[in-house]
Amino acid sequence: NQALKQVLLEETPWVLAAKSEAEQKRNIAQLFNLVKMSENRKKITAQLVELQTPNGGFSWFKGGPDDRYITQYIVTGIGHLKQLGALPKDLPQLLQIVDNALPYLDARIKEDYDKRDKKNSAVNYLNYYAVQYHYMRSFFIDKGIPGTYLPAANHYRKEIVQNWMKGNRMAKGMIALALFRTGDKITAESILKSLEQTAITNEELGMYWKDNSYRYYWQDAPI
Repeated sequence: NQALKQVLLEETPWVLAAKSEAEQKRNIAQLFNLVKMSENRKKITAQLVELQTPNGGFSWFKGGPDDRYITQYIVTGIGHLKQLGALPKDLPQLLQIVDNALPYLDARIKEDYDKRDKKNSAVNYLNYYAVQYHYMRSFFIDKGIPGTYLPAANHYRKEIVQNWMKGNRMAKGMIALALFRTGDKITAESILKSLEQTAITNEELGMYWKDNSYRYYWQDAPI
């Protein structure tokens, strides 16, 4: 009697809990199956290589136009792996992705620089693409910015240092890390103090910011 069996199971929740725990253990064992992990890594990396466009950019979907934000996002993700010492040695394609993408991203920052309003030198806002660019670049200090693009990169770095207070917390965190890694520890420490001053510290909840909420743009995401 299946109905009676189900009632008995519902009345003995520890039986279901034990079943659930066994399933969790099987899933964890599967997760740490090194052979399968290696196969999945290679498969995903191959898919990533296939999605990179000839000019070094990435699109949101296969066949779509290259997009600056998602390209910087992907390269930043590889940068995180590099920073953690977690880049798989058997996947040199990941670093090749970076090598192909950096010229594309350097060219985008130069485009911003070339199109800027040269008459109005007193800029009082943040170029969030430039913030993301410098944060991404800070993971690859060993891959220097070519001289052609250096004036543009330096221009926006200077703007970022001048206008970091106008950014949201996400931007401030990225700017602090980027500047700290590239030698400007004084500004980075100022940003850190600003973030600490606006934070709430609670014994149970830890440190957080009261108005954290999800918004429409990536730069508005909670820190």
